[in-house]
Amino acid sequence: MAEGSAVKREQEEFSKKTVLIVDDEAAMRTLLRAVVEGASVPCRIVEAADGDSAVEIARRDRPDVVLLDIVLPGSSASGVLVCQDLCKDSRTKVVIVSGQAGRSIIDACLNAGAIEHVQKPFSVSEMRARMERWLSQ
Repeated sequence: MAEGSAVKREQEEFSKKTVLIVDDEAAMRTLLRAVVEGASVPCRIVEAADGDSAVEIARRDRPDVVLLDIVLPGSSASGVLVCQDLCKDSRTKVVIVSGQAGRSIIDACLNAGAIEHVQKPFSVSEMRARMERWLSQ
């Protein structure tokens, strides 16, 4: 019996949507995690503090949605290049979550395939509603 329930839990975990949160600020990752956890769609959440880790995790975990801060100090590639790399997987929806990026950078990310830009600071309830929409598409 225990084996059957373990397999069922593993299947349930596998069927969950995966969300990758990428932000160099731990407090923002915590806030975004709370937003995702409060959504009505069950999710598995992974986090990265820089662009290099984000690309590595995305290749391994193939997230359904990436919440990407575009200003990532300490990354070997610019936020735009990270966005372009993440957008190569057509299954992944990349959402730019940034308060510091200029319009030209945001436009470059949208042209690379990001689906939307959310300006920091944001309303938690609005962000949760958007999250549910992105996860259900």
